[in-house]
Amino acid sequence: MRFYEYEAKKIFKEHGIPVPQGKVASNPAEVREIARHLGKPVVLKAQVLVGGRGKAGGIRFADSPEEAEREAERLFGLKISGFRVNKILVEEKLNVSDELYLGIAVDSARGAPVVMASSEGGVDIEEVAERSPEKIVRLYPNILRGVREYETRKLIKRIGLRGQMLTRVSRILYDLYKIFREYDAEIVEINPLVITEDGEVFAADARLNVDDHSLYRHPELKALSLERIENSLERRGREVGMNFVDLKGNIAVAGSGAGLTMFLLDAIASSGGRPACFLDIGGGMSVERVENAFRLLLMKADSDPDVKVIFFAFWFMISPAEEATEGLLRVLAEKKPKIPIIGVIQGVGAEKAVEILERAAIRCYSTIKEGVKAAVEVAGKWESS
Repeated sequence: MRFYEYEAKKIFKEHGIPVPQGKVASNPAEVREIARHLGKPVVLKAQVLVGGRGKAGGIRFADSPEEAEREAERLFGLKISGFRVNKILVEEKLNVSDELYLGIAVDSARGAPVVMASSEGGVDIEEVAERSPEKIVRLYPNILRGVREYETRKLIKRIGLRGQMLTRVSRILYDLYKIFREYDAEIVEINPLVITEDGEVFAADARLNVDDHSLYRHPELKALSLERIENSLERRGREVGMNFVDLKGNIAVAGSGAGLTMFLLDAIASSGGRPACFLDIGGGMSVERVENAFRLLLMKADSDPDVKVIFFAFWFMISPAEEATEGLLRVLAEKKPKIPIIGVIQGVGAEKAVEILERAAIRCYSTIKEGVKAAVEVAGKWESS
């Protein structure tokens, strides 16, 4: 889950990290009013959940409230990497003397946090790593003990800061690590951390990504995380605890596990079909989970005329398959599907489950190879008819 810049800055401010004066706006008139209230030149920053907005024209400057309103009219409705701009953060324009980078991320190779700082802020840290890797300094903290203030001071000293500025920036990095731990973040960074001409320090930008798998520890973020999902089917999948990814294709696909479902997508594609979705029903193949899965699949089929077949493959390791199929029968009792459903069932109670489903006009196969072949052939026939 990624936070908008204005949301991340609110959290930063609550943890003592200085941020520029500003406020978020939802229309040009609000932008003008915020600029008038600030009473100084402003920067308008499009609020989207992707990077690269500066290169896409998503950051503008204005010297007056009237100019700010005109710039906002250009920004609202702009699409950046497919995301429409619906909110703009209006902030005081800073008189920049220097720009630094501070960040904490999960090092996937080590499976541990890495604390980073660089004297080159304001550009993608990946560019710095490729061009001048020696300008990025790193600290791998003890994950049980966390970061100590003396460690952040030693790290910041290595990028050339001294005296009062060393103390202030190292404290910001220390507070940034507390946010990283408190929010179970995948990455938290300030890029750039601006030092102004009059010696003030501000987080000019803010990034905070929270690990989705930790959201059960953050109930206050659950509703917010759902709002982030624009696709209604993907949002519904998250609500019922399943991973649904909407795709463009002719075969809606579901599997009992992420690995199996990815294999199904590959098998369908290599056989000439086009997966229309990725639905990982996950473990615990209960009646309710199967029912929710097929409601999602039928919603996909109803909303996308390109979908010609629903194909699923379920492996039952513990719970009997014939019990879980009751979930599919419940859905069929309420609504007759307009397209064929083809499945593969293996594991405990598979034979009994196949008998039940075939009586309900669900075509079942004993192997994935056979099931995929049938699904691709049926989808092709429906498209040509």
